[in-house]
Amino acid sequence: MRSLDDYEELKKVVAARSKTQSRYVREAIGSNVITHSNGESALQYFSEKIKDNGLYLLDEPENSLSPERQIELLEFIQNSARFFGCQFIIATHSPFLLALKGARIYDLDECPVDIKRWTELDGVRTYFDFFENHRDEF
Repeated sequence: MRSLDDYEELKKVVAARSKTQSRYVREAIGSNVITHSNGESALQYFSEKIKDNGLYLLDEPENSLSPERQIELLEFIQNSARFFGCQFIIATHSPFLLALKGARIYDLDECPVDIKRWTELDGVRTYFDFFENHRDEF
């Protein structure tokens, strides 16, 4: 260390390492930082990166998304395919994304691989059965 300024900088580094990044940013910079949830950030990422006439490979894009945000992503993907010439290959367990109109769904759990309707997939059937078993609670 060469000065008191170096010491102050070191304290900031140590503080940053001892706290989560978002907490450190809020405390060091203040509340003027725009914060987004993980899901909001993911949707923003897709909307910024997906361009016209592209082919996109998405691996479980629903991971950080609430059901409401999954539906927003579904609508974004549908519009991108329909109006902007995009094509998507998506690995997903999301019943919302699997319900994409006109999607060809390959069930990779089958041997040989089989094409199915989204309502025939085991994961979707599990959701359906769960809600059917709890129908009286709604």
